Amino acid sequence: MRAEYSVTIGRQTMVHQSELRTQHSDTYERALEAAGLGVWDWNLSTGACKYSEQWCQMLGYQKKDLPKGADLWLLLVHPDDRERAIQSGDRHLAGETASIETELRLRHKNGHWVWVLDRGCIVERDENGRPVRVVGVQTDITRQKEAEQNLGQTNERFRLALAASGIGIWHYDIGLQKSNWDARTRAIFGLYPGPTDIIATTWQKFLHPDDRDWTEREHADALSKDEEVNLRYRIIREDGEIRHVETLAKTVPEDGLAGCLVGTIRDITDEVSAADALHAEKERYKVTLESISDAVISTDVRGRISFANPAALRMLALQDVDLTGQDLRTSFTQYLATSQDIPPQSSQDAGHIITTDTGTFRRKSSPLLSSAGELGGNVFIFQNITEEARRQQELAYAARHDALTGLYNRSAFDEALEDAIGAAADTPFAVLYIDLDHFKALNDYAGHAAGDEALRRIATGVCERLPSDAVFARLGGDEFAILLPGSDTTSARKTAEDTITAVRNVDLGFVVSRQPLGCSIGIALIDDPLISAPDVLARADDACYAAKSAGRNRSSVFVEQNDVLSSGLTAARMAAGLTEALEDNRVVLFGQEIRSIDRPHEWSGRIEILARLRSRDGRIVTPAQFISAAERFGVAPMLDRRIIGDALKQYGPTMEAMDLQLGFNLSAQTLSDPHLWSFIQQAVEETGAPYSHIGFEITETAAVTCFDTANLFVRQARRQGCVVSLDDFGSGLSSFDYLRRFPINCIKIDGAFIEKLIESKFDRAIVSSVVGIAKDLELDVVAEKIENAATVAHLQHLGVTFGQGYHLHKPEPLADMVARHLARVPTVPTPIRQIR
Repeated sequence: MRAEYSVTIGRQTMVHQSELRTQHSDTYERALEAAGLGVWDWNLSTGACKYSEQWCQMLGYQKKDLPKGADLWLLLVHPDDRERAIQSGDRHLAGETASIETELRLRHKNGHWVWVLDRGCIVERDENGRPVRVVGVQTDITRQKEAEQNLGQTNERFRLALAASGIGIWHYDIGLQKSNWDARTRAIFGLYPGPTDIIATTWQKFLHPDDRDWTEREHADALSKDEEVNLRYRIIREDGEIRHVETLAKTVPEDGLAGCLVGTIRDITDEVSAADALHAEKERYKVTLESISDAVISTDVRGRISFANPAALRMLALQDVDLTGQDLRTSFTQYLATSQDIPPQSSQDAGHIITTDTGTFRRKSSPLLSSAGELGGNVFIFQNITEEARRQQELAYAARHDALTGLYNRSAFDEALEDAIGAAADTPFAVLYIDLDHFKALNDYAGHAAGDEALRRIATGVCERLPSDAVFARLGGDEFAILLPGSDTTSARKTAEDTITAVRNVDLGFVVSRQPLGCSIGIALIDDPLISAPDVLARADDACYAAKSAGRNRSSVFVEQNDVLSSGLTAARMAAGLTEALEDNRVVLFGQEIRSIDRPHEWSGRIEILARLRSRDGRIVTPAQFISAAERFGVAPMLDRRIIGDALKQYGPTMEAMDLQLGFNLSAQTLSDPHLWSFIQQAVEETGAPYSHIGFEITETAAVTCFDTANLFVRQARRQGCVVSLDDFGSGLSSFDYLRRFPINCIKIDGAFIEKLIESKFDRAIVSSVVGIAKDLELDVVAEKIENAATVAHLQHLGVTFGQGYHLHKPEPLADMVARHLARVPTVPTPIRQIR
């Protein structure tokens, strides 16, 4: 509808125009306006174009609001639609199209755009056939266009959703026996992009042989059903790969036609693999949970049981019972009526213990959380700790009781003593310190097994006569103590006499030595809450010492002396001073050489390590002043470990190069420590000291006090090549028996047989016998307390190989000995024969 074209047409002659317009226009316009259509009437000869009132209203105008002119619509058309609309009219006027038909947008009076469908055609021509009048109508299709746009958006979203989901679309025309697969469906079957129409039988060729029959049957059934069919089956691609697919299909009927089967297809191989893996994992977990000994119960959020393994049923004393769906707390109340604890529904649980008829269990629980962190239930695990609980009870008992007699041990007694001291102001108490008389003679005569049995029977006999609130303990060896709450002098003496009688009347069941067992008892009465526990024991021990001095087999009450401290208190303070010296590093290592009897004045490199204390004022304190106190008050193990550790730390790296052999004395308390050998091993590893240059000396008394532990230690030491000497040999009647019981490799003859060796025929006979036995057993012999050259000559004659004493070497600081040796012998000396 270009303006230039309009002017040209306007010049052409029109025939019958006015008559036709007059005849029909009113009728047609009324009909079109009634239909809601905007009419336009374009006179090509004049160029005028009239618009109906309905057309103006469609755009929100009145006729009077719009200018007249053929190009009015060009002023209102959307710029993007103008050229397309003009071309539509031009093609019609040129005879290329039967009518004008186009969609365009016109501006509404309010500024928005109105979509219209513009349709028109030539209604008049001149005598030459040229068009002179064109009439058309415009229909408001805004809502239709909006619907189309919405539909397009919906279709696009659907397309994107299908693309994202990987779902393919297909349909099967029942009448034509043809299938149509979209690109996604072709890809699922492993086909290259191609036409959507395919042969209907293509699908069957891909079916897995094991799935073909039933899958085809289900598809055939779907053709006759008015419901959706869901199938999962396998296909085999051309490359041999097996895939799992899921199909949703439904028959869509068509009037007069056979209809079609429409469906979707989705590759679910990954889902099936994941499901199979999950199932296998669940099976593994199930088998594992059914195999383990721990009871496992899982619940939902309401506390109802969803799983219980066989161990859980055994815990509940059930067989072949399904607990699924039962309330957890109800189940435990029903089946564990004697349970001391019932699992809560809460998961805040960290190792509670429950005891049931079937055993003792440690309970733990954990929440079952979803990926979003929401609680889905709980898992309860009940670990059977019946044996562990029993062992813990045994260990707890052993930690407070003496293994031999079953009485309280030193640790438990000290605890009870501290409690009694704290309440002494309101409740005075008494402590009885008991030391057996002639017990060593019994051990020497009948052996340590008899001694052990005597201690057990004594403990039983005394317990039967004690008040119910008494605390009876074995402090160690043949020493006992009794704590009597609320006791005075009279009641304490009465208990002491009953105890003496019980010990004297014990039936040992075997022949005893000529000296019958008895006991001496020291009594300390305490009402001072400020006194220390060591002082309490020291008072009782001091009174016990007084009872022994008065003739044994009696009791004595402690009486504090103002002019001088008693022996017990002195010992307690000495033990405390020893502890302080250890803490302050005031332990000084001394040594005394063990020399060859054949070369008594030559350096041997064999040294027995001795200890001295340096007091705070610088004085040197000898062992005679603190060793007995250390053993009495349990400080000896700490002292022995310090001596061993310091000596190896200082000289361990050079012991082998200097041919330096260090020997250490071990007290009974040290030998009683089951961890002693572990300490030795660690010290050797840290210092590099060779085992073959380390020796240990034990006495008969120490060995009999803790025979089993001492025997194990000796065997461990000998296995590593250490020297182990039996010290003070001959002082007890069981000395020779220990040669058979212990795998030692050296004997140190008790100095009592050496001091009077020259004038005593008996002592020479004993030494000669020991040397003979030692040679037969391939043991080395060391003679102690050699005080003169004459004794050395006699020992040479008797065949003794090594000696020790003031005549050969007096104890001196170990550091001075080593330094003097290094200064005298700058090179490594040729070693003399080592003590094995």
